[in-house]
Amino acid sequence: MRRVYRELFSLDGFESWETTYKKTNLFIKACKDLRFEVFRLVKKSWEELLDYIEKNKDFLTSLKPIKQDRHAPPIAKKMIEASAKADVGPMASVAGAIAEAIGKMILKECSECVVENGGDIFLKLEREPIVGIYTNNSYFKDNLTIKVKTKGVPISICSSSAKIGPSLSLGKADLAVIITRDGAFSDAMATKTANMVERPEDIEKAIEFSKERGVDGCLFIKDKKIGLWGNIELV
Repeated sequence: MRRVYRELFSLDGFESWETTYKKTNLFIKACKDLRFEVFRLVKKSWEELLDYIEKNKDFLTSLKPIKQDRHAPPIAKKMIEASAKADVGPMASVAGAIAEAIGKMILKECSECVVENGGDIFLKLEREPIVGIYTNNSYFKDNLTIKVKTKGVPISICSSSAKIGPSLSLGKADLAVIITRDGAFSDAMATKTANMVERPEDIEKAIEFSKERGVDGCLFIKDKKIGLWGNIELV
């Protein structure tokens, strides 16, 4: 798949590369080339997850939260916890969880980084991030950019859509975007809130649910309607 939005990504003075393993395809910007270390951690994360799935099929297939397991590897524990908070199955948080794990590893070597995993982003920048929002909705396509009103702290920006991408969505949202400081939770909440939006009128419900669950910011698009709340503004 050609990820056109990556060609539009600009951050001067950073090394950039892609890393692919299993279902993970990362685009990374960092202060130095850490592709070997990144690949090794992605591979280790997937090996741990696949080994755990072999013993616990519900982790892969459940669309609802499952019980925490003290024997699970750390990344699986994080996914189980995040999905329980968002009321979805654990695999709804996998992309965000992996992006965050990679980002935190990079931040041991760099003060800033951006890790994008299929549209789900973990980043830390010493400036307020400005992020383009991709949607195929004809009213908002190629016309949305947000500023996240925080800097110098790691954040995760994750999205879900019934119209774009291979991930399962049970709703009809053109786009749901969730911002928190937890990659797995952002990803799980993006799935949950996208599932909630079937009509434009459901955007208010998705925003209220997001606020109740403690997200930092959110944005939703359905047909001609857009709604946003929190630490973001349109620019």
